[in-house]
Amino acid sequence: MTLSPFKLSFLATYVLVGAVVGVLVIHPLNLMVIWWELARAPEATPGFYQFLSARLWLLIVPRHLDVAVAYTGLGAIVGLAFGIFTRNYMRTTEAYRSLREEQTAFVPDLMQQGETHRVEFKSSLRWDLKENCVNRNLEKVVAKTLAGFYNAEGGHLLIGVDDDGRPLGLDPDLATLKSPDLDSFERTINDIVSRALGGDLCPYLHTVFARVEDKDVAMIIVSPAPRAVYMEENKASVFYLRSGNSTRRLDVREAVNYANTRWS
Repeated sequence: MTLSPFKLSFLATYVLVGAVVGVLVIHPLNLMVIWWELARAPEATPGFYQFLSARLWLLIVPRHLDVAVAYTGLGAIVGLAFGIFTRNYMRTTEAYRSLREEQTAFVPDLMQQGETHRVEFKSSLRWDLKENCVNRNLEKVVAKTLAGFYNAEGGHLLIGVDDDGRPLGLDPDLATLKSPDLDSFERTINDIVSRALGGDLCPYLHTVFARVEDKDVAMIIVSPAPRAVYMEENKASVFYLRSGNSTRRLDVREAVNYANTRWS
C-alpha cells in the first residue's frame, strides 16, 4: 500500500524509521568515530569489535537509558526532516503532473478553436513539408512568432498542426534531431530562443506534448517577456508583435512607442 503524503501516518512512519535508524545506524557510526579518535593512543585502546560490542550492550542497561533515548530522538528528528522534504517533493511533483495533464487536455480545444491573437499553428519546426527537406528558415519563423507573443500578452504556439487545426505530428521534425525524442525537441525549442531572442527568455516559455489522433503535437506556452524582445535579421534588430491572429513587424518608431508604453 502506498502512503499518501497528505496523511499524518506518512510523517509518523518516517519518524519511526528514523528512530530505529538512530539506534541501529547513527549510534554505531558515532562509536566508530570515537574509537578512531582513541586509536591514536593504541596502547590504551581496546580492539574495534570489543569496543563496539561493549558500548552497544550499554544501551540495554537502565542507567544508560538516556543514551538510547538520545539516539532515538536524534534519529526521529532526522526521519521527520526527511519525511517533510519527501512529502513536499511528492506534493510538488503531483501538482506539476496535474498541471501538465490539464495543459495537455487543453490542446485539442485550442486546435478546434483555430488561430487567434493568443494561438498560432505551425506545421513543423524545421522540416519543410513541401520541399521534403530540412529548412532552417522555418526555425526563424517559429522564433518570430515567439517574439510576437513575448512582446504582447503571451500565447500558445502549437507545432505539428496545419492551418485548419488538423494534427500532422512531429515525426518529420524528430527524425532530424540527434536524439529523435520529445525531450530533444523541447531542448531544440530552447536553443532556438537562446540563439535568436536571448537565453534569459527561456524561463518564460514552457513546452508540453499531447497525443491527438495518434500524432504528437507540441504546445509552447509563452508568458509575456519582462523586456522588449528583438530578433536579429540581416544585421538589424527587428521588433515583432502579435496582432490579431498574425505576427506583425513594427517599424522603429512604432517599436519605440510600444516599448515605452509596454515596459515603462
